Amino acid sequence: MNKKIKTIDLQGKDYAQVKDRIREFRGDCPKGLIETKPTIQPDGSILFKARIVKDKSDEASAEATGHAMGDNKGAKAFEKLETIAVGRALALLGYGADGEIASAEEMEDFLEYQKEKKDDMLEASKEKLGKVKNLDELKSVWADLPVDAKEALEGTKDELKKKYDKPKKVLAKKQNENTKIPRQGELV
Repeated sequence: MNKKIKTIDLQGKDYAQVKDRIREFRGDCPKGLIETKPTIQPDGSILFKARIVKDKSDEASAEATGHAMGDNKGAKAFEKLETIAVGRALALLGYGADGEIASAEEMEDFLEYQKEKKDDMLEASKEKLGKVKNLDELKSVWADLPVDAKEALEGTKDELKKKYDKPKKVLAKKQNENTKIPRQGELV
């Protein structure tokens, strides 16, 4: 089947929304069945199982199962997990964009998760740099930072480097001033 369903572009790839997959399925399969079952896990997370049958009156009908697991946090977490499980099952039946299993909703959640994770990493890296007290500590902390943090915090590093490098230059200048080099014929 692999019908072309309306998609949205997320970072250069096309993803179908679950509502569009369901609409296409219902149009193709008026005797179809979509059933979902949530199971609360011991850790409080939820596992959703979605079973989809193309024609419930035909025992040999094609069917697929999709799963989604996640935390039950937030106003719509329960519904989102159910939607993801249904979307995955529909994709396994061919209702997706160019064979993509992930739905647009699933990818949007994933991209948001990635952004939050990166923001947390940057905040932690800024905090580490904020505790630096000298040039040696700066070098040590900088060496341990992730590449993404280094790219984002290059300016902060340069400011700290100037701040802690300045006293060394002033001290070196004072030492040079205090160290007189005797002229020829002069007693030290």
